[in-house]
Amino acid sequence: MPHRILVVDDDADVRDMVCRTLTASGYEAIPASGGQQALERLERDPPDLVITDVVMPEVDGFAVLLKLRLAAPGVGALVMSGQGRIEPEVFLDMSRRLGARSILRKPFTRAEMLRAVEQALNP
Repeated sequence: MPHRILVVDDDADVRDMVCRTLTASGYEAIPASGGQQALERLERDPPDLVITDVVMPEVDGFAVLLKLRLAAPGVGALVMSGQGRIEPEVFLDMSRRLGARSILRKPFTRAEMLRAVEQALNP
């Protein structure tokens, strides 16, 4: 049975690329178009791993990580972060405090993403 990975990003292009790459590599990718949809899916059926963007409207990636930590503490998480007004190191520190195993700085390659996924699933 393949690992189930919830992919959370409000950018459809990024979300679709990540899902396609995961599916082609034998994982089951579950897309979520934002934090609210991710929270609903986490409550219904926690995945093996969550990959989430940080900066999203309404419900951000930190809220997703916090809910994950409370609802399913054994589930791993990766954070995706682009260049925003805050330095990526700040996102990394906050994300790790909330249980993320690593951060993917956008843009990232498919190979970088798959390495991070493997490391998160097999810490």
